[in-house]
Amino acid sequence: MIYSTFAGAMRTCALIGALLGLMALPAAAHPVDDPADPVYRARTVLPDAAKARRDAPALDMLRAAAPRTVHLADAAATAETRQLYAYLTALGQLQYTIYGHQNDAHHKFFRIDSGTNSDTKDMTGALAGIVGLDALSLTGEELELTDAERAAGMSCADKLERIAAEASNEGAILTLSMHIPNLARVAKRPQADGGYDFSGYSPDDLSGHVLHRAAPGGDLHPVYTAYLDMVADFLLRMQRRGIPVLFRPLHEHNGDWFWWGAAGTDGADYTALWQYTVHYLRDVRGVHNALYVYAPNAPFSSTEDYLDRYPGDAYVDVFGFDFYDDDDDTPAFLKRLEHAAALVVSAADAHGKLPALTEVGVHKNGGGLALTGNDDPHWTSAAAAVARRHHIPYLMTWANFEQEEKNFYQPFMVSDTRGHELVDGFIDYYNEETSLFADGLGDWRGLPVPVQE
Repeated sequence: MIYSTFAGAMRTCALIGALLGLMALPAAAHPVDDPADPVYRARTVLPDAAKARRDAPALDMLRAAAPRTVHLADAAATAETRQLYAYLTALGQLQYTIYGHQNDAHHKFFRIDSGTNSDTKDMTGALAGIVGLDALSLTGEELELTDAERAAGMSCADKLERIAAEASNEGAILTLSMHIPNLARVAKRPQADGGYDFSGYSPDDLSGHVLHRAAPGGDLHPVYTAYLDMVADFLLRMQRRGIPVLFRPLHEHNGDWFWWGAAGTDGADYTALWQYTVHYLRDVRGVHNALYVYAPNAPFSSTEDYLDRYPGDAYVDVFGFDFYDDDDDTPAFLKRLEHAAALVVSAADAHGKLPALTEVGVHKNGGGLALTGNDDPHWTSAAAAVARRHHIPYLMTWANFEQEEKNFYQPFMVSDTRGHELVDGFIDYYNEETSLFADGLGDWRGLPVPVQE
């Protein structure tokens, strides 16, 4: 009896010890933290930067294809802004397509404290040709200040200006969007330093009838105007540097996930708010370096569907569209993309506008790309080929956010030699003759400045 009790106690102690030992073991590594994880592969294709520069269209080719006159929403558009429009028009005619990536110069999925400032540059040696920015960075939602930067008195606008200017100096073209928080909530917050607190991000919060109240005459109109002042200040920083910006406000307005979207709102309020946005930036704040990009979400049943709530030719320069591959049948998606591109380009031609694929990418399993099991190693190349066939001069994939497993839309490197399973296919795309990244855009400012009609 005594032996039996002792033995039982010993077995119990051994079990407890084993459990404590298991508890003491480190947690299993996760691929988002572990560059040695087997989901990552050795890179076998290398980028050819010299070829990229050779393949870029020569200035003489661009001059021959570029328009001599433009009809922009801003009759006082800067020379650089008119040159950019002419350059993009020429690229479309020559069937080159610029690759773009949102937040390419200041957000990465991996190698956050090593490598370069960009997942694209880690793979190819160059930034994306179109670098996307969002006003969320101006409010600190997508841009953090270090302690040293705060101590030096730097603001988010100061930091974003530096990031944008450096990207431009590397050859990239800039585009800016606005993921605006719910302004009804903003209006209820205590004001700080005499201004509204625009921090935070509130997708899918459609409460408060914000679109109607933000339009001219509404009680939230001063709040919206204050938000535009923040955006105008940044655009004017770029203007002083001679940098034009593809400005994409109030995008995906036919969806049901933004307060300016079609769900429960009036089309007249949307067009009034868009027109006010252009008027205020252009005529009140003196912003003359913006090309205004209209960008609903595909698919579209008809041209009329695409142009639902269209604010008018006097307020738009670029006919864009956003379209994501939400299923596992890439060939079927590419057919739908082909249809949408043809429809948008037809509408752009009819209205004398420039077409663009303003957002495109894989959006599966509740997020973007998967860490493994992606079905098409050359997805980006295939999407770009659709754009090129329809003379669309640029496309942009969405951002890679730091080590968020379901929130990256482009491949990435995890070391100097290993990366995401789609890295080789992406570098193949970079090496294609008709793909353009920041290192292959050339000096488009050498084009003749077109005359504003």
